Amino acid sequence: MKAFSIFLMLCLFFISAIAQDVPNTADTIPHGHKNVVKFLPINLAFNSLSFELERKFSPKSSIILGIGIPTPKPFASKFNLSSPDNVITKDEFGSMAIRVAYRHYSGHHVQPVGFYYSPYLKYQKFTAKANNYRTDNSGLNGATQHYNENYEVDANTMSFGFQIGWQFLIAKTVAIDFYPLGFEGGIGNVTATVTTTDTNLIQKVYDNVQQNINDLPSVLKGKITTSMNSNQVKVKGSSIPFPMLRSGLSIGIAF
Repeated sequence: MKAFSIFLMLCLFFISAIAQDVPNTADTIPHGHKNVVKFLPINLAFNSLSFELERKFSPKSSIILGIGIPTPKPFASKFNLSSPDNVITKDEFGSMAIRVAYRHYSGHHVQPVGFYYSPYLKYQKFTAKANNYRTDNSGLNGATQHYNENYEVDANTMSFGFQIGWQFLIAKTVAIDFYPLGFEGGIGNVTATVTTTDTNLIQKVYDNVQQNINDLPSVLKGKITTSMNSNQVKVKGSSIPFPMLRSGLSIGIAF
């Protein structure tokens, strides 16, 4: 919540600073489409309905506000995560995002078209949960045991990015925004819990979680802590750095 509050303050400062550059929008852009509402289909892969509103405030500049609405859906079947020993059921994953960007066009157009570069700030939150029905054959004398593991994960990231792209209009009002190259970096925080129905196996669950963390690069695992009680393992990661690439295509309506 603290990170999200800082992000909102940065967004307000960012918008205010840009708005002060152009005191009279109507005089700067007298004619033509100044707004575009866009849909980002690539974010459906992250179970998010994402839209952006772009407002052009000078012949070379615009500001963009984007929002992603979470649409939690099953993910285990999509990535084929289940196996005979680990049957994942009742799973869902979704994400939300808020992004504010400044866009500078290379041309001198009334409408929001042409090649551009765009720095931006973004806050994103991911949630996931699942039930894993496990089969374990390491019991006494090779006895088979069945038990459930319930997972819950919450993660949030705050990042700064930069992208380049090209936007053009079809039939005067249909906007196509293609951004083939972008870089993004920031920090993330994550909390996760694994709850087991068999308290006798809590140490085994803890060891499995710890082993996965130990396999991470040292720069990551040093920022993650684990703890356990009688039936639950808790994982917490703070200020985890991450880089990523950003590319995609959006379609919208200019007005």
